[in-house]
Amino acid sequence: MSRIDLHMHSSASDGSFTPDAVTRTAASNGVEIFSLTDHDTLDGLPAAALCAKQCGLRLIPGVELSVSEEAMDVHLLAYGFDETDPTLGAAVARYREGRRERARKILSRLKGLGIRISLEEIETIAHGGSLGRPHVAEALLRAGHVESFNEAFQRYLGHHAPAYVPKPRVTLEEASTIVRDAGGVTILAHPGTLNRDYLIPAWARRGLDGIEVWHSKHDAAAVERYRGFAQLHGLLMTGGSDYHGERTPGITIGSVEVPDEILKPLDALLKTRRPVRSRS
Repeated sequence: MSRIDLHMHSSASDGSFTPDAVTRTAASNGVEIFSLTDHDTLDGLPAAALCAKQCGLRLIPGVELSVSEEAMDVHLLAYGFDETDPTLGAAVARYREGRRERARKILSRLKGLGIRISLEEIETIAHGGSLGRPHVAEALLRAGHVESFNEAFQRYLGHHAPAYVPKPRVTLEEASTIVRDAGGVTILAHPGTLNRDYLIPAWARRGLDGIEVWHSKHDAAAVERYRGFAQLHGLLMTGGSDYHGERTPGITIGSVEVPDEILKPLDALLKTRRPVRSRS
């Protein structure tokens, strides 16, 4: 098991377990440095921080932001920001409302297909967390419309499926600027799932600070490719499991080996951005 895991999710977004439960699992798995990176929300960070202190772990504040580039959904991992930054807080609030509106539109499309699911049902499944397609998939599964999460996405919720609704458009540059001004850094999540390596240098010129080299969907060849890519372009390297609990069977916290060498350059860049936090 790795002692570093900078990519995991809790029930504050689309994970199965509460932030404190996720933190305790990290501790029991031997992880010492971690980041809770829920989708488009910071709501899980206070509970994770309290539990991390009790468990003697270092928590790096994190979030996984959804952006749109080249007509693609791209995920940005943000780390080390000031959680109290008002501009970041306002942006995350917009993300949250955008996700709620997207859920409404998805449910409307499902209704047109003869499937009635209420927004209240989705919110109950999400336990008050940031709404996403996995919560709709869970509702479809519970109602017997599908037999698995995969079927829910293939038949209804995935790209080109009849109930698919794209996320509200936020550019990589916009998200990177907000995070940078809050004292944080932005990392391209799981680039191997995008297959758009040729775009990364241009994204770096627009504010991207690094790439997630180590990930549960990256094999050894992908790790070496992205490690070399990051070194060639002077980008930070990070890594993590992308744990979601019961929704990602076979993936556990700390299951992806992330080398300690990533911490020094990450901390060094974050240190240079700390003065930004006190400008106002």
